[in-house]
Amino acid sequence: MNVIHAWPELRTALATHGPDAARSQLAEILRPIHDTEGWRVTIVLDGAGDELRVERPGKELTFSYVFGPKGLSADGIIEQLVGNATLSPDEDRRSRKKKDRDAEIVVATRDNLLSEATAANGARLMTPNLLREWAKDAAARQEREVLARSRKAASQWQAGASPWDKLTKPTK
Repeated sequence: MNVIHAWPELRTALATHGPDAARSQLAEILRPIHDTEGWRVTIVLDGAGDELRVERPGKELTFSYVFGPKGLSADGIIEQLVGNATLSPDEDRRSRKKKDRDAEIVVATRDNLLSEATAANGARLMTPNLLREWAKDAAARQEREVLARSRKAASQWQAGASPWDKLTKPTK
């Protein structure tokens, strides 16, 4: 079962607004895993075209939608991606500590066949619910980091002299 069908809010978005809305909502939920934790995120979807198609919701090469050609399921694409996964050092956004280890691939699925096939190629597996928790944790961490930066900037700004002080204080 894919993630869109596993999460009630995405299932509702799919039924109410269509696949593009569900896909966009999923990407928004997973964005903190990419932005805060430095993971490459690839959302694989069933396609209908003649060729494999890659779309990027932003400018980053490390956040993508992959649509399979008709006749090849998303599961088949995921198996191929995991089997052929490589990441050049220039594209590796992981911290230096993480770079010392081999790249880790995580597949979120409830499908037993896909789980077995991708685990055999070294992927770590998680359920859609664990993926949701990971995304929530990453979003909370992102929010804490933004608040900390904001507080630091405000503190530095308040500690410094204001250029307006020269205009309001009389000169001697």
